[in-house]
Amino acid sequence: MKTFFKDVFRRMAVLFVSAALFAVLSLIIFSFFAGSVLSPDHESIKKDSFLVLDLTMNLTDRPANITFEHLTRQALADEKPIPTYHLKEVLDGLSAAAKDKSLKGIFMIGGFAPSGYGCGYETIQSLIRALQSFKQSGKKIVGYLHSPQQIDYQVYSLCDELIMDPAGTMILQGLASEQLFLGDTLKKYGVGVQVVRTGRYKGAVEPFTNNKFSSDNRSQIQHLLDHRWEHYLRGVATSRGMKWEDLNNTLAQKYLWKPEEALDEGLVDRVDDFGGVIDRLIELGTEDEETSTFAQVELGDYMQRLRPNPLQVDEKDQKIALVYVEGTIVDGWGDDGQNVGGDEIARRIRKIRKKKEEYKAIVLRVNSPGGSVSGSEAILFELLRARDSGIPVVVSMGSVAASGGYWIATASDKIYAGPQSITGSIGVFGILPNIKSIGANYGLNWDTVKTNASSDIFSVARPKSEEEIKVIQGYVNQTYDRFLGLVGGNRNLSKKEVEEVAEGRVWLGQDALEVGLIDELGGLSQALEEAINLANISGDFEIEEFPKVETPADAIAELLEVRSDIPNSFSRKNENPLVKKLLEAKPFHDSFNDPLGLYGILPWYRAQFGFATWEFNL
Repeated sequence: MKTFFKDVFRRMAVLFVSAALFAVLSLIIFSFFAGSVLSPDHESIKKDSFLVLDLTMNLTDRPANITFEHLTRQALADEKPIPTYHLKEVLDGLSAAAKDKSLKGIFMIGGFAPSGYGCGYETIQSLIRALQSFKQSGKKIVGYLHSPQQIDYQVYSLCDELIMDPAGTMILQGLASEQLFLGDTLKKYGVGVQVVRTGRYKGAVEPFTNNKFSSDNRSQIQHLLDHRWEHYLRGVATSRGMKWEDLNNTLAQKYLWKPEEALDEGLVDRVDDFGGVIDRLIELGTEDEETSTFAQVELGDYMQRLRPNPLQVDEKDQKIALVYVEGTIVDGWGDDGQNVGGDEIARRIRKIRKKKEEYKAIVLRVNSPGGSVSGSEAILFELLRARDSGIPVVVSMGSVAASGGYWIATASDKIYAGPQSITGSIGVFGILPNIKSIGANYGLNWDTVKTNASSDIFSVARPKSEEEIKVIQGYVNQTYDRFLGLVGGNRNLSKKEVEEVAEGRVWLGQDALEVGLIDELGGLSQALEEAINLANISGDFEIEEFPKVETPADAIAELLEVRSDIPNSFSRKNENPLVKKLLEAKPFHDSFNDPLGLYGILPWYRAQFGFATWEFNL
């Protein structure tokens, strides 16, 4: 009898806890729905307000994911994470602000907080061009900086009035590309690495085999660094009324500046504390008497005002599908802005293709250094099918569209790139590690039973024989020839002409135009305009983004949805155990999962200026 009552009380306790959790969850859901969907209209913006552009953001190409976990943490713990905005919504917001009669100008503050592939150099250039367009409206941009990063300062240099905090520091030290090389270390500890590759500029395998950059790889990185630094200096010098050569000479001698020194050099217009800045903004605009500061509206709130009410959306009969490919291309599913599954993007394109009476064109926005050959092929095939069905495809290259990122761009009617987009890197490689020697040192031995001599060819327990290396190298060569063929077919170039610009060599957008790898220089807006022309769209139309801009209501709906399709997670079809268990290198751990171990990727690319090193955790 005692056992019976214990069981009854246990079940009652479970029911009580479940009911309590359900009540809390229901309250949270209701709150978010009430706040995000059924919220009252925003108060009108006070006349002569300033739009506050806080650069403390991660500026990405694709819309950010909103998860229920983040919403719950924000609601219950009152945590306000650093916002992630995507480029299109920011550009649309700035365009609207230029025409908004309530706004006196822009007040800029903060510094970028890049994550993943956000805040890439060409993406920041798009923001700069939008701010330059805003200034043509006659409205002022006032900036207040403390200790800016170099990429922050390039944006701040546009300001009509640039004020620096008295306690701040400015460092403009130039660009560098640093890479950790593990070749000697792996040899020392008995880790064997065999590589197969094409192209003398394809340096992706060098960190595992060398102790320094190869001469070819060093020369191309040096070329990119020099050209990007010159571009940076020209932009800053133009904004600050200097000659870029003089600025370069100055920074070669002195790169660390105190506020008064920066003022004397003309890098800022005034040194003042934040109280003085507020007084100046009230003087230029108007005062908000309730808060005793200047009248203002934050960028996030302003962009929210521009978004249509989800309950009042008037869907158009004609749509342009804007599909984002941001992050390393992997084999399988998932899309989180850092890695993007080839099957995931292919599924989205397939859905668009099957509704061609609704979707009239596809604009593929690529911000990816490449990745898995298998993942890239999955995207390529669906793009080709879309074109065969009569849907034009236009590619817009973001900060980087290299290797596998360029592979998928060949399935398009037209390719646009920014002057500072990094592209090319036409080549293929494979890494074949083995831990036989290090295992033997610790008494580890493998024994294998197999049907054929090479049945265990992908094992890390032994090195590959010369015959096996020849087979794999032959496959790599075939894949490279396919890559050359894709480029030649899309660009109307002979194989010889493609070979001259291939071999893994990397190009900036301006150079890529000259060698015929892209059609025109331009950003996302130009690509969308071209898609309209190719699709012969007239009248009203809608631009639908994939993935779409999510709201809190979407996150809740996804939580409650019983999904019938494939879960949004990355597959692990052929994880490299050496990378996973011995090196634990973050960038390789998630992205190197091609079934055959073949990749087209630009390994040293890292957002912002593009040249930071991999983050190895040894």
